[in-house]
Amino acid sequence: MLSCEQSPGDNKKMKSKDIPVTNDKISIADTIVPNNTEKHQTFNETVDSLPENLKTFIPNGYSAINVSTGDANLDSVPDKILVLRKNTEETSSNYAENKPDKRPLLLLLGQTGNTYKLACRNDDAVYCIDCGGAFGDPFTGTTIMRGYFSIEHGISGGQHWEQVTTFKYDQAKANWFLYKDHFISYKLNNSKDENAETLVKETDKLKTVKNFGMIAFARFDIYNSKGH
Repeated sequence: MLSCEQSPGDNKKMKSKDIPVTNDKISIADTIVPNNTEKHQTFNETVDSLPENLKTFIPNGYSAINVSTGDANLDSVPDKILVLRKNTEETSSNYAENKPDKRPLLLLLGQTGNTYKLACRNDDAVYCIDCGGAFGDPFTGTTIMRGYFSIEHGISGGQHWEQVTTFKYDQAKANWFLYKDHFISYKLNNSKDENAETLVKETDKLKTVKNFGMIAFARFDIYNSKGH
């Protein structure tokens, strides 16, 4: 199987200038507040119930905060996604000063004998604990659906938004590529109808390969606005 870093016929790494610049989503930086000594808030607690065959993939100083299961490479064998965090991120991550504690995402392919093989690691696919600024940790989870996997983010506060980034497995290239990126923001509903929804959509942007081209998962960078 090919590394996530390269696919057949792909001999040069995609440069940032090859990815279109877009300005139609709310900037995370707009919500950032300075990082002080207080702890960053998160709903992503450490997963304590991991089996030993998954714990072996976690480096020293890190813990798992998310696990999902599904068939990521269409071989009918269950695969895993692990999202990790640095154990000190609650106090050490400082996105406001461009020093976020990155959260590695590991894509593990199921093998015979109830074992797993690391297919891909990307440290730039999941937002950091303080990337939502005053509105908290924006990471909400991952999902694997037969040949696809998604990374989910969102915040609720002064701004309300959600973003689901989906990758699709290409059997010919034995690799995963950015398939779509769906961003929705909301605003308060000005309706005086007492039965009206509190929030209504303000922005609903769905981007596909037609917008961003072929981007392998290992090269995806959610921190770079050019990447989606």
